[in-house]
Amino acid sequence: MIHAPGRRRFLRLGSGTLAGAGLALGANPALTLAQAADGVLGDGGADDYRALVCVYLDGGCDGFSLLVPSDAPGHRAYARSRGELAVPRERLLELPATASGAVGLHPNAAALQPLYGEGRLAMIANVGTLVEPTTAEQYEDGSVDLPAQLFSHSDQSIQWQQLQGRDRGTEGWGALAVDHLTDAHAQRDYLTSISLDGSNYWQSGEGRRPFSLKETGVIGYKGLDDGSDWQRPRREAFRRVLEKGHENVLAAAYADLQQRSMQVTGELGEVLEREAGRVGVPPPDNPLAERLAMVARLIGARGSLGMRRQIFYVQMKGFDVHDAQNEDLPVLFGQLGDALAWFQGTLDGLGESGNVTTFTASDFGRSLTSNGDGTDHGWGNHLMALGGAVRGGTVHGTLPLLDIAGPDSVQDGRVLPSLAATQYAATLLRWIGLDDGQLDAVLPTLDNFAEKDLRFMT
Repeated sequence: MIHAPGRRRFLRLGSGTLAGAGLALGANPALTLAQAADGVLGDGGADDYRALVCVYLDGGCDGFSLLVPSDAPGHRAYARSRGELAVPRERLLELPATASGAVGLHPNAAALQPLYGEGRLAMIANVGTLVEPTTAEQYEDGSVDLPAQLFSHSDQSIQWQQLQGRDRGTEGWGALAVDHLTDAHAQRDYLTSISLDGSNYWQSGEGRRPFSLKETGVIGYKGLDDGSDWQRPRREAFRRVLEKGHENVLAAAYADLQQRSMQVTGELGEVLEREAGRVGVPPPDNPLAERLAMVARLIGARGSLGMRRQIFYVQMKGFDVHDAQNEDLPVLFGQLGDALAWFQGTLDGLGESGNVTTFTASDFGRSLTSNGDGTDHGWGNHLMALGGAVRGGTVHGTLPLLDIAGPDSVQDGRVLPSLAATQYAATLLRWIGLDDGQLDAVLPTLDNFAEKDLRFMT
């Protein structure tokens, strides 16, 4: 006989796969969303809203081509290492000088230059997966813990999104953070963690999955949800099956979850439709911008939905540039810059600039060496944080010397990170509301690092 806790566990685990919704359902989400659609929930703490938007650059983004040293000695070292892949110094978009050194942006990322100048875009230098502070000598002699399977796409993407120690864990740091955020701000906790690219390791854990949407809206039931006359009998038959009494506890739980899932997704779709007019048209032929447009609609609806804390995940593919780097990377940087700048402008129009922080992450950076037509898997990488709460207009951290024979290079021109992804994550999570004890629980290796706040957030 299956006891009640087993039924509850089924509901919790099954909700991650049914209807593509990724629901972790609360007491009565259909009721609360219906109330939200009628505007009876109030502002849900409108003055206390914060959201993180993770833009994951899949494949290993070459941050060393996005942000390039522009002083003569630094650029010479970079050009020697990169050869024909080096961005010419005269083509770089100059950024205001910082204590970290003179740098310029890739010319195709021009849309980011004004945001940097306005102090709303920060570059965080040379971040990577580290278990503990590591020098080149310690790396070479193996005297420190290193992340397992360095330079492997699958392993390092999991490392980045979990940050649970040397080996692969079972929880994403986003999923663990949501546990604390929903404890403090519970209302519709299934909308606290939302993905525009399906399940991912950052938002997933045991019994946890993000609520999944597409750039076009909620994910419906194939063959049941287009409203056509010929599908009506099928849809009504499915509803009758769900509403029929079920003696088997698993069948009853499945039917209950499906009914609630259909109600939630249908009513959320109505709420989002109301927000469509507040968000403009994203740049054409830009899939990342299309996903971010849906994020903007969700953020625009947060008042009527009563949301106070949210995390979002969007992905941009194509950064594994082993080949044709000089052809592919400019296109990617153009799309990335245009999408981020458009998204920030949209948040400004919604009055949410200071409430939302967008940040980038990636499997790893690229090698300093060229393989003839591209670069190979690296380690350290330059990342970005964007928003009204960001201490922008500067480079946080220490710029590495991009010299194959230099002190920051290990194993075939890979750059040894000087900042840990764990420190980067802690800075973001502290801003969204986690305290020191919660940070230690979410990021178990954080205590290995003396600097727990990189101070790129206000």
